[in-house]
Amino acid sequence: MLPLGRRQALLRRVQGVRSLGQAWGVVRWVAWRALWIPALQAINKRQALWWFLRCRSRFALAWRNQRSVPSPSPSPFRRGLAVDDRPVPALDLRTYNPIHWRPESSQEAAALGRLDLLPPGTKADCVVRRRDPVRLRRFHHVVDAEAYHSDPATRAGTLVKLAAAGVVVHVPDARDRLDALLGPELHALTTIDPRGLDTGARELHSIRMRRAAMREHSSWARRSAELPTVSVLLATRRPAMLSQALAAVARQTYPRLQLSLALHGPDGAFAGAEEQVAALSVPARLVRVPSVASLGEVLNEATAAAAGTLVAKMDDDDLYDAEHVWDLVLAHAYSGAQVVGKGFEFAYLAASDRTFCQAGGHSEAYSTDFLAGGTLLIARDDLVRVGGWGPRQAGVDTALVSAVLRAAGSVYRTHGAGFMLVRHGVGHTWEAGDAHFLLNAKRIAPGCAPALAGIDTGATCPRE
Repeated sequence: MLPLGRRQALLRRVQGVRSLGQAWGVVRWVAWRALWIPALQAINKRQALWWFLRCRSRFALAWRNQRSVPSPSPSPFRRGLAVDDRPVPALDLRTYNPIHWRPESSQEAAALGRLDLLPPGTKADCVVRRRDPVRLRRFHHVVDAEAYHSDPATRAGTLVKLAAAGVVVHVPDARDRLDALLGPELHALTTIDPRGLDTGARELHSIRMRRAAMREHSSWARRSAELPTVSVLLATRRPAMLSQALAAVARQTYPRLQLSLALHGPDGAFAGAEEQVAALSVPARLVRVPSVASLGEVLNEATAAAAGTLVAKMDDDDLYDAEHVWDLVLAHAYSGAQVVGKGFEFAYLAASDRTFCQAGGHSEAYSTDFLAGGTLLIARDDLVRVGGWGPRQAGVDTALVSAVLRAAGSVYRTHGAGFMLVRHGVGHTWEAGDAHFLLNAKRIAPGCAPALAGIDTGATCPRE
């Protein structure tokens, strides 16, 4: 039992509680008095002194490193909320986003209200009263009904928030008014019955819903004139790959896009490249770099020619969905990380003519693992601050991530859909056999199957 003095002190603290924050302070105080102080008293004094000095030295080192880091560039997304007269309020992506989203879910369908108010033919397994997106995305999908809301605008606002957070939402009683409030793309996705979708198909459906919600209803996306300009950095030394690489850039739907193309090879190796670049619908700048230059030096030349606020690296032989750049820009906005990228969850192995999906579970999280070099996006100013691309032939993406982490930056891995790594066995800077990629495969499809990664039909597997 506690001594009288400690009991009186605890009683005074409990009587003064007026909020959850104060209650949490009481809990921490009790834990300190009941656990840590006796533990510190029990250990050897020399060990206690060593522990104290070690913690102080670590703190001093971290403080010195933090003081030496240059201040980060102002983000183009951290601005005031949009002021408009739309009935659906603008989304704050720092609050409603898919961070920590996981593909695994229960097989239950949850309803946002009473089950007897659902439209005929619609079923749900349980009722949830709290519309917390993090809790709701644990279900396979969530069913909504008009009777659960006071008016269409309130209903649309709820659906937009849930969709932006990654919740798979089904609206079986959609109306024309809801179409105008949600937007055609998101409205069409909510009317799709998600019952029967497996884990992979459900994740792709969630990705399309969150993408539509964020770029239609987020505060900065509504002001399209303030969207950041993205420069795609495309370096190639293979003339045979140039046409399909330019086509991948031209297919991107992001509205403010620019291409910075670096041709890496001897004079005359890329005959007709100027004409191909001039025919693009995307503004482009072309630089030629000698063959002796390393990949990092080539990318630095492309970066110097880039005019965008953000730069996105794309490889000449991988497959990209038309929404790929949009996905990276959105992830950069809601994560606040300096570097954003996708993982190589999907790959096509030309030697064995197979497409596989690798075991996931690492996406939508702050992580440095499993980032594909052909998907990195970073603010141009942040790239300059860390010294640009390292002057090396291979591992430039890993070097960039390490440089950002040394500068106290963060790295975010968004979903892997919309990107497919292609292994054709010719000229890869990352050498690895097919067995390495198939080690953790959870799905394998014969031939080239871009649809497995949610890539549109306009993409074709490159071949030399």
